[in-house]
Amino acid sequence: MKKAILILVAIVAAFFICANIDYIKEFVTTVQAGALIPIIVAIVVMIARHVVQAMSYDAAFDAVGHRTGLWHNIVLIFSLVFINTFCLFSGATGVAFIIDDARRRGCDIGTATSGAVLSQIAYFAAVFVISATGFVTMLVTGTMNVVFLIGGLLLAGTLLALLSFFFLGYFKPYWLIKIFSLVEIPVRKLFKLLKRELPQGWGAGVADSFIRSAKILAGNPKGAIITIVYASASAILNMMCLVAIGYAFGFDQIGPLISAFALAAISVILSPTPQGVGVVEAAIAAVLTSAGCSLSVATAIALVYRGIMFWIPFCIGAVLLSQSGFFKSKKDTTPQECKKDRAWIGGTLVIVTAVINMIMVLVPNLFEPYSMLTQWVNIGNMLAGPSLIVTGFLLLVMGVGLIFRLRIAWGFALAILTLIAGFELLFYDTIKVAIPILLIAMWLFWKRDAFDQPLQSIQLSRHKENE
Repeated sequence: MKKAILILVAIVAAFFICANIDYIKEFVTTVQAGALIPIIVAIVVMIARHVVQAMSYDAAFDAVGHRTGLWHNIVLIFSLVFINTFCLFSGATGVAFIIDDARRRGCDIGTATSGAVLSQIAYFAAVFVISATGFVTMLVTGTMNVVFLIGGLLLAGTLLALLSFFFLGYFKPYWLIKIFSLVEIPVRKLFKLLKRELPQGWGAGVADSFIRSAKILAGNPKGAIITIVYASASAILNMMCLVAIGYAFGFDQIGPLISAFALAAISVILSPTPQGVGVVEAAIAAVLTSAGCSLSVATAIALVYRGIMFWIPFCIGAVLLSQSGFFKSKKDTTPQECKKDRAWIGGTLVIVTAVINMIMVLVPNLFEPYSMLTQWVNIGNMLAGPSLIVTGFLLLVMGVGLIFRLRIAWGFALAILTLIAGFELLFYDTIKVAIPILLIAMWLFWKRDAFDQPLQSIQLSRHKENE
């Protein structure tokens, strides 16, 4: 299933990049207009920033008694840039991913949660320090922004709430146990809706871990301080990247650049768009133009800054994500689990093909910006209207059947895909559609041993659930 998720993530990433292709082209063009040396410095600073942030994560888990390794955390940091782009409440998603990563590396749930929360405390503390610097700078220069002020207060509140876990764990442990016991009730209901089982005593276990971690931190305050120092250094490097880009385009006023960065940091947290795409650029440009920078130069600075600090790490994260532990299969995977993985992959590919074609009929304008991607599986030149919807629906049903490893679904899917590929190649001369469809069919045939379940297997499983 995880490999199927990786395929879906790759498809979503491709659509996301395709949707922003004009932005990326403009970034490349704009970079060429800036001074070379400051641009190179900005890129080096960007890489250093992510390495230092990885060191902060390493220090956070070391502080609670679980070392993770620098290279592993570098992979994790870049992967989080990629993952958070597609998730609502990306900060919470990042914490969940960090906890899951630590759990796979042998860390208990409580310690993993404590390390992840400590790393987020350090991150928010660093952003808060930068925000305070920006606040003073804006106050002095008379460029105070209401959004920045509200965001700074929300950030301070979040930081205070996270710190309270450790303070309660040390000074009022029983209060913390009671709080997490109450939190466990809605969490358990949510897991039940997702047909998952929350471990017994989860709330008390997490609270107990915070209590133990709080005691560890109290006996080792140096570890927490080191974590925050690394995170603060990471934020400062982030700010230095914007300053270097400002110099690359001839704008050397440090104050407005610091104010612009502070507002950008808050905008990422408050923005409704993924990772603040579009919002951050506008915030930076607004602050710089109010300081006397021309609109064209301010726009160029904002564009190049986001290109270096978001798009380059995004692409690195896309490459490194497959190296993260979440997508790694266990070495002792059983043949049955291998078959399930193949079934998920095959079913996912067929379902994606079906859904794209059905949407292009039902909502034709939706995929127009992504034609450079959808053209590879678009069978609309061969079928149209109701016939395309029926074919897409059949493929959708077959895709679901493939996930259940049904032999009959495999047979029908293979036949439909082969016919589509053949007709596309022989009668419509659309080789770019025929080849991808044929490759899916060939993959299904190659992995045919995975689809060995009779139709009755679903009925038997339902019967067992009813019992």
